[in-house]
Amino acid sequence: MKRSDFKHFTIGIIAFLVVYLIFRHYIFDNKTYRKRPLHNDSNIDLVLEAALQIKDRPVMITIVNDGYINLVKSWICNTKHMGFHQQVIIIVTSPQGIDEIKKISPDVTVVALDVDQSMNGHQEYSHVGYLKIMVLRTQIQLALLHNDIEVYSFECDSVFFANPLPKLRAHSGEHDIVFISNYQRPKSINGGFLYLFPTPAAKATFEQLNRMMLKLFSNIRNQPSDKLIPTHENDQVYLSTLVAEKYAGLKSTILPFSIFSDGKWYDISEEDRKLTYPFLIHNNWIKGNIAKEGRAKKWKHWFLKDDGSCDFDWAKEVTKTIIY
Repeated sequence: MKRSDFKHFTIGIIAFLVVYLIFRHYIFDNKTYRKRPLHNDSNIDLVLEAALQIKDRPVMITIVNDGYINLVKSWICNTKHMGFHQQVIIIVTSPQGIDEIKKISPDVTVVALDVDQSMNGHQEYSHVGYLKIMVLRTQIQLALLHNDIEVYSFECDSVFFANPLPKLRAHSGEHDIVFISNYQRPKSINGGFLYLFPTPAAKATFEQLNRMMLKLFSNIRNQPSDKLIPTHENDQVYLSTLVAEKYAGLKSTILPFSIFSDGKWYDISEEDRKLTYPFLIHNNWIKGNIAKEGRAKKWKHWFLKDDGSCDFDWAKEVTKTIIY
């Protein structure tokens, strides 16, 4: 073989290998290129597969365990008439309750994960079992961003008075991430409400957040699920720090309490409440799912009847009074 021929042959082989390696980075699936999830985790892959089947944007995700099912069902009853259930993925850490969820709304996608039992049952904020769920949630969020999927990550311990999606999507091109604030700490991010655009800055920020969460996981993985971890060690604190320093040039905005409220809405004065017109209220700042259910029922923000069926009439009554 001539030297020139050998040179061309070598270049051809190298070019082929480069193309092959690039192709290996993607999986051709239902006419959509899919990047591999982090660490090839089968749980993350299941969520990604489901998200790629959803045509509309954003894909709405929430991750819950078996102690949260009643809150999930009430939220589904609350929002069924709003028309976005085909965009919703309920990620559950056990198969319990799946049939009940699907019976209320067949349009909702439910993905059951295979996780250790420390992530099931009633969880408390900043305890080991809760933080393990948050680690998994961060990995799922990053995997979706890596695949250029616009994501609305929410929690079902909320009441929706109106469809918030048009309001949130309006930030496209202006911001990378949209948050709601904590009432008592306005610059602190509420991790239960994240609207994520798949921009380079958002991806870089969540890559760093994921590294921080994996480091946390390595420290707590063998601890009892009910062990309290210092409250400065969690996804909300980590993400708040990254947002404050505008990591990777991140452009973000925090929505005002008056239209996207957290659980402190229930504690402020009636005079102050009259100054708010919330799209939704995130029922946090209260410990335990039973307490959350009790507060929602007290304020008539509960849409699940005692027999397990939906009170659709009340859901429509509550939501029709809000005009934007």
